[in-house]
Amino acid sequence: MKVAVLGSTGFLGNQILEVISEQADFELVLLSGFTNQTKLLEQINRYQPKFAYFPSALVSPPSTQIIANDSQLEEILLGGEVEGVFFAVAGVDFLPLFTKLIATSKPLWMASKEILILAGEVQNLSLEKNKNLYPLDSEHHALWKMLRWLPRSSVDCLYLTASGGPFYEWEGNLNDITPEMALSHPNWQMGAKITVDSATLVNKGLEMIEASYIFGMDLDMIDVIVQKESIIHALIGLKDGSLTALLSLPDMRSVISDFMPSNKPIFSQPVNFSQIKSLNFDYPVSSKFTGFYLAREVAKKRAGYPTYFCGADEACVRAFLERKIFLGEIPSVLEGTLEKEIPSPNTIEEVQEVYYLGFNRASQLIKQRSISW
Repeated sequence: MKVAVLGSTGFLGNQILEVISEQADFELVLLSGFTNQTKLLEQINRYQPKFAYFPSALVSPPSTQIIANDSQLEEILLGGEVEGVFFAVAGVDFLPLFTKLIATSKPLWMASKEILILAGEVQNLSLEKNKNLYPLDSEHHALWKMLRWLPRSSVDCLYLTASGGPFYEWEGNLNDITPEMALSHPNWQMGAKITVDSATLVNKGLEMIEASYIFGMDLDMIDVIVQKESIIHALIGLKDGSLTALLSLPDMRSVISDFMPSNKPIFSQPVNFSQIKSLNFDYPVSSKFTGFYLAREVAKKRAGYPTYFCGADEACVRAFLERKIFLGEIPSVLEGTLEKEIPSPNTIEEVQEVYYLGFNRASQLIKQRSISW
């Protein structure tokens, strides 16, 4: 299969390439990067793809054609040169491309919960309907895997798990947390945006929305529990009162491998119970993780609020990483953005407009704050 990787220079993109390189059935024909030119050139030299996308000038080996034009990228991805696409990009820019690709029969491996949430505002993204859609979040992968074994009529509820991030037991002032501290996750290695969202637990609120869309479940049937060791990735409550859980070590490469046609367990590692000793569970602390509960509230409102919230959160995370606000201020900024009436989108173009309304409103609130590290 000829595949493309969007966002290949990010942490997850690197892991996707590592898995693909071990799959004889896969031919990597297109890589894409957006800011890290050095990393993209390294990948081009190593994997020798036919195409590489970079939005500005880039000099590469003659065997690879450099694409800087969005319409040309879209033409290649939708045409016969590419048979499957890995989405390891976040944000709103690739939303129109995603909606065009999902209408094809090409497999789409999705690691962007934001794109799924935004698209889910105006179209049916259920995996039952979209057989070519594969979720790469570890929790949604776990649910996807277990729901293949269970009759849907037996399912009562879904549980997403959260590690709690690096500050679940933090007793100090959240405003003392630096970006460097927030980017040090105890169990997972991830990109900057999702790692900060994990520190605030906003990501779990977004994952609840994603799960509701792709599994076709009411939000009331989806919950989040803290599982500190990140060994249990999801649980399914059955109507007979029992629970089914998926356990594995926290390694995204095994998740990616599980979606490969050959299903070769190249990066699998057995769970060693003698090393784990115990598994701990808890519920998110409301006083510390207000952002998570705000995300749950906007999920219940629907009608544009999830999209607006995604845009506002993007602005907050960016500002925190740039040291313009404190980590502890993110929930109050997000809450402030929700004081305005939000229009309900009916088209992908309107979804993008609502996203930027949220982003711009949060940016305005952030400018009103003055902090000193």
